[in-house]
Amino acid sequence: MRGPTSGVPAGFGIEFTELTKRALIVLISAYIVELVLLYWFQVDLSGWVFLNRIGGGHWWPWQPATALLFNSPGVIDAALDWLILLFFLGPVERLMGKRRMLVGLAISAAVAALFTSVADIAGAVASPVPFTGLNPLITALVVFFGLTLPNATIRLMFVLPIKAAWVAWGSGVLALLYFLAQRDLGSAMLLGGWIGAFAYMRIGPDQWKKLVLRWKARNVEKELERFTVIDGGRDSDDEYIH
Repeated sequence: MRGPTSGVPAGFGIEFTELTKRALIVLISAYIVELVLLYWFQVDLSGWVFLNRIGGGHWWPWQPATALLFNSPGVIDAALDWLILLFFLGPVERLMGKRRMLVGLAISAAVAALFTSVADIAGAVASPVPFTGLNPLITALVVFFGLTLPNATIRLMFVLPIKAAWVAWGSGVLALLYFLAQRDLGSAMLLGGWIGAFAYMRIGPDQWKKLVLRWKARNVEKELERFTVIDGGRDSDDEYIH
């Protein structure tokens, strides 16, 4: 994949960084443990580590996190997730920086979990099928890449050239359509992950800091409002703060 940004070509390909290596080791190891427990010892993990509906009897507060660590038992599905992660994680780390990318992924995952929980409680989720997989994080990486390098060209299915920005926006449209059509936990997590990633890129880390500083400043102002200035009667220039 190549694409111009300010006249400079942008390369896209497999960048096997240390973070990518560690992520794949953890994911593949977790998948092997999952297969051994599921098919060799007949231990059903879906009620413990997959994300289940709230109120269905199998929901636990750690599931939004563990659902992103494990894959569905299908080998092809798991391998495709790892392949997409292998293609996007390194380039996005290079473009954004490791810390900024990890913060963005954490925010995207948190927004995905919050959006899905609200949708579930509100009755927008109808399917009881548990969710597991990397889709919210993969979608976030696509958004990060597309909005950081919008003029780059992604070859869809390795053939059709499309601008990265279009892929980023198109993934959001598809996530919305999936959620409207399927109404399950997986599509809710997908849409929530896209919303979190888009908000993070549009607001930006500097804007997040400004929002935090404004919130702290308002708290300080509220604290200062508790104090009143009283004239002590000695001099108009003398003031006492209580």
